Amino acid sequence: MENTKTQNSKWQHWLSFSAFTLAGVAMEGSLTAITIPPPQPSPKAKKWRGMQ
Repeated sequence: MENTKTQNSKWQHWLSFSAFTLAGVAMEGSLTAITIPPPQPSPKAKKWRGMQ
């Protein structure tokens, strides 16, 4: 019976850790989506081959 308690304790610890990790990832993803502006198109490159 002691082995069953140990196994249940390990599962409970793992489940709480994974839920905490997933919640952190979800929160971080939602925060970065709000704070980072969408990418701007880059300006056209100047031609350098003809400049000498």
